Amino acid sequence: LCAVRYTGVAGAAFRQEQHRRTLPPGQEETVTMTVTYAEYQPHVGDQDALKLTVAGAIKETGQVLAKELLVRLHTPELTLTLLGPAVVGQEVPIQVVFQNPLPEALSGASLRMEGAGIACPKPVSL
Repeated sequence: LCAVRYTGVAGAAFRQEQHRRTLPPGQEETVTMTVTYAEYQPHVGDQDALKLTVAGAIKETGQVLAKELLVRLHTPELTLTLLGPAVVGQEVPIQVVFQNPLPEALSGASLRMEGAGIACPKPVSL
């Protein structure tokens, strides 16, 4: 398991597991893996993804199987709500809602408001 930058460059693997199984004919087996936020957080940045690579070898035939899965981490959404009428030449009240999905406090966060009629972007500290 490794992080993949938005540019496509993969970082060093930060987790590896090895499982050996004997599988009877016609049977399938499921192996689950849970990756905690605390485990992947130090390795990912903005717009990064996680790449899981699974490789298997069949002892009897020497055949090698491999599969990769790229997991995009979803960023939380901002909800914008117009709180009053939008009238030309008047201020328009807008509510912005953001819920912190992380198991840790966010500090130093700010929003940057941009739009038609706003001479320069207005940063708003949270």
